Amino acid sequence: MAFATSIQKSQIPIGCQLCESEKMIKWKCLQCDLLICDQCKMVHSRITCDHRILDIKNIGKNEEPKEPNEPFTFSDVQCEIHLGQACCLFCKSCNTLICFKCSTKVHSGHELIEEEDLNKGKDKCKATVNSRITNDHKILDITGIEKQEGSNETFRFSDVQCEAHLDQACCLYCTTCNTLICFKCCAKVHNGHELQEEADYNNKGKVEITPKQQSKIVFKISEEFTSDTTYLTNIVVLSNGSMWIGDNSEFKLQHVTLRGNNTEVIKSLNIKADGMAKTHSNNILVTMYNETNIKLINTITGQITDSVYDVKPLYPISIHVTSDRRVIIGAKSSGKLFPAIGRRAVIVLDQEGKQLEKYEHEKQYKRSFESLRRFLTINKNIFTYPRRVTSTSNGNVFVVDRLNDDYRGRVVVLSQGGDILGIYNGLPEVNTDKDPFTPHGILTLPSDNIIVTDMDNHLLHILTDHGQIITYYTLLDMGIIYPYSIALSTTRTIYIGCVSEKGSPDNAKAKLYELEYPGI
Repeated sequence: MAFATSIQKSQIPIGCQLCESEKMIKWKCLQCDLLICDQCKMVHSRITCDHRILDIKNIGKNEEPKEPNEPFTFSDVQCEIHLGQACCLFCKSCNTLICFKCSTKVHSGHELIEEEDLNKGKDKCKATVNSRITNDHKILDITGIEKQEGSNETFRFSDVQCEAHLDQACCLYCTTCNTLICFKCCAKVHNGHELQEEADYNNKGKVEITPKQQSKIVFKISEEFTSDTTYLTNIVVLSNGSMWIGDNSEFKLQHVTLRGNNTEVIKSLNIKADGMAKTHSNNILVTMYNETNIKLINTITGQITDSVYDVKPLYPISIHVTSDRRVIIGAKSSGKLFPAIGRRAVIVLDQEGKQLEKYEHEKQYKRSFESLRRFLTINKNIFTYPRRVTSTSNGNVFVVDRLNDDYRGRVVVLSQGGDILGIYNGLPEVNTDKDPFTPHGILTLPSDNIIVTDMDNHLLHILTDHGQIITYYTLLDMGIIYPYSIALSTTRTIYIGCVSEKGSPDNAKAKLYELEYPGI
């Protein structure tokens, strides 16, 4: 036997070969050919559930080990580098468990995996185990905490609840995005960002904890183009890099390519396209004025046909195709836009056009009918005018909801079940009664963060996948004014479509910008 041979070759006691301690060995993993102690056996069997781990007394007796049913807990493992910290992430790049402090420096930008992803079977890992420690962070729902100027009092990150993961306390500060985050944020959205530990903040006092400031994120103009339209209200980028652009003010829809500093027209249609979205077959779905059926444009032939998607008796406004091929449509009943009389809804359809969900009224729990007022508010509409819509990979739906004729609006965030997760009304620092939030375009980035164009204020608002503000960016500093539409290019840059400056001559043409953006 391999075990017997190894004993004969050495006259000194063998310690655990996994944690490399002098703990007494009691088990052997046949697949790894390792002799391990009790504690390592417990964790190793959870990680590698298909390995055979035998009591060394029973080797040769074909006894099967008992398989644990409970999931593997990262916090059972003490960080090797920071001995006072429990592990909370697995670094796949380095094949080791790490704590949140490790993610700020050595493992910043590596491929990090959360505990639930491991336990769902998405990834498997093998790591050294030292000891079990518990996480005693106190999680409080506290907002507006700041380090006061001149104060010697230390600021506890764990006193702040993470906005993106409500069950977690914050443990790091992302200086790139100017916000507090938890360890789960490190694995995805903020992976590779400049992160600061609590001790560094309290010792150096380098930052103020206020996500309402303009952050260090910098956009850079890659290209600037002049279009053949006055308003770039819609942009859809095809797989070959060409695009379809819409101008509602002139009832114009164009297929264009970018050549030199201009948009070169391939095909032009006299259509008012309220909303546009690319299908997975690289064709275009279009919501048209006064039509209940969504039209399909064949991007090769330019032919327009009826699609399988219809929201009768409502009229579609906005449209979005998700990564799993669902179609989300913002719609309204016939009549004037404002005041909002009649039905306003967001409808989710499957590939065949069958309705999966309808978001129309705020959810109210009918515990009792103690008053007529409560009864009358049960069917309160969620939306006023669902102008644009997008979604994230976790199923959340983001709706740009226009509120009145002066384009004042908000962003409503819904869960897949229709619960309102949040409503973003802009930032008080930049959006006032004089300069209200005027959202028009909305885009989901590959990171699942959201960018919203604020046209009249020449701003971009960057939100998390739950609708919390990360930061804002002033395009006016780059010479970009009146940003309206927004789209992702085939090379992962973004296009910003603008409208002509107010008071410009009728022949003034709208600008299209290609922007490079950091890892937000």
